[in-house]
Amino acid sequence: MADFLTSMLLVVACVAGGLTVTVIGVKMKRGTLKPNSFAGVRIPRAYRSEEDWYQIQSASANATLLMGFMFFDCAVLFAIQAFLPEVIPFLVPSGIFVLQSILGIA
Repeated sequence: MADFLTSMLLVVACVAGGLTVTVIGVKMKRGTLKPNSFAGVRIPRAYRSEEDWYQIQSASANATLLMGFMFFDCAVLFAIQAFLPEVIPFLVPSGIFVLQSILGIA
């Protein structure tokens, strides 16, 4: 029972994270993410001018969207694991989540 609840909690966390990152990625791609200190690619060059900000955000939008979709992928894996724990051990979606997160950040 604890594994089921843990997996379902991770499903909710992955969906929430995926939605957040995907919305930010869409705003980056459309050029509607205004300069800020919370979301987007925040490197010194991005803060030099608004033109640089929007150019950098646009260039990195696809990678951000891919990271958001990876969160949804992990949510599906955790949901499958919650309902079929005898087929998929808890460590499988956990390991995939960690690996995808590391690759996405890199």
